[in-house]
Amino acid sequence: MDQSSRYADLSLKEDVLLANGGHILVAYTMHPADGYGYLEVAAHIAAESSTGTNVEVSTTDDFTKGVDALVYEIDEAKGIMKVAYPNDLFDRNIIDGRAMIVSFLTLAIGNNQGMGDVKDLQMQDFHV
Repeated sequence: MDQSSRYADLSLKEDVLLANGGHILVAYTMHPADGYGYLEVAAHIAAESSTGTNVEVSTTDDFTKGVDALVYEIDEAKGIMKVAYPNDLFDRNIIDGRAMIVSFLTLAIGNNQGMGDVKDLQMQDFHV
């Protein structure tokens, strides 16, 4: 199920995301399993890490869409993808230095391991 129309926005620029301060930015190395497209799998990872599911959802609201994680950069040749996770997706203390690291790790790493369309995935870096 290709979710890139909702969970990817390659027009977003990292310097603008950093300046605005509304997202946690995460860089991954990723290679899709055979037969899957790079952006399709990257978007699936963003979806599973935030508000997505593995079935078609017929309804959603603006709040839910507002906390969607978004793939904002991919480099298929280097196997690099970057995802912007809205701060509102995490524990409310994540921006004041008293964040629950468990909340961050559960979403940014835990929810996307073992997906059948991913050959390998590893977090490389993040910016809070």
